[in-house]
Amino acid sequence: MPIHTMFFSMPRRALPAFLSLGLLLLGSALPATSAQADEAMSAHETLSRAGLSGMDLNLQIEKVLPAGASGVPNQGAIVKRYLPRGQWTSQGAGGSGHRVASGSYQLSHRGHNTVEDRSVETGGQLQSTTRYTFESAQSGTWVQTLSNGNQVLSGHFTATPSQPSASQLLAPASNAGLHVALIIKAAVAPQLPPGVYPTAGLVLQTYAQDGTLTLQGFGPGNINSKATFSYKRLSANTAVEEAIQTSDFFSWPYTMVYTFKTPNSGTWYQSLNNGLIQFSGTFDTFPR
Repeated sequence: MPIHTMFFSMPRRALPAFLSLGLLLLGSALPATSAQADEAMSAHETLSRAGLSGMDLNLQIEKVLPAGASGVPNQGAIVKRYLPRGQWTSQGAGGSGHRVASGSYQLSHRGHNTVEDRSVETGGQLQSTTRYTFESAQSGTWVQTLSNGNQVLSGHFTATPSQPSASQLLAPASNAGLHVALIIKAAVAPQLPPGVYPTAGLVLQTYAQDGTLTLQGFGPGNINSKATFSYKRLSANTAVEEAIQTSDFFSWPYTMVYTFKTPNSGTWYQSLNNGLIQFSGTFDTFPR
């Protein structure tokens, strides 16, 4: 029976109950659809009152224009720490171009969930503009322009306290002695034909105390390999791993950004062979 015929053939006394049910369902659906927007608005209101002072903004580098631009980091992560009285410091890890820096900044608001940071590095030689678009109270996307717009970096970010409590310090100081199970959720490789690299599956990485690790691949295209690695915790929830991965088919470097959401789980983003393949997904850690 068509829905319009069914509706008008209903007894008159059933209409109030039918309408009440429809209103109830509509009301229960509204909070779910607007929850993300409300959280982003809450983040903006908090920033309006308190600014970014006392926060670390963890900037995961996913794209750099022009590609391979010199003098700027092309992969890994940058942590920008916002200090009182409009001052900042930053450091990063993952590939070349990272350095320790400091300077001053001014904030302005560019919409209900967007904050713009205009920074001048100490010495006045480097200026940058960074826009943070909050998708939740602690995360979103960022775009940074340098050299009068000639260089642009972008990716996703998370916000964490600069002085975390014990419960807020999620990233471990070292991953030596751990298993890390990486679930591949996405893979991008514009320069490669489809089918020559994995786009899903599981990689179990086992870390030794001597700076070596083994990788076991499960799923189509995932292979076994080994690597030497270094690991650096940059903030309460962000760590960067650099490695040389060797298999029967290649020996390539990679940079991995771990974003911890709990002490033993979160999301990961990897640039393999200087961005030839970019993997992302979720992870869990557990002792060996």
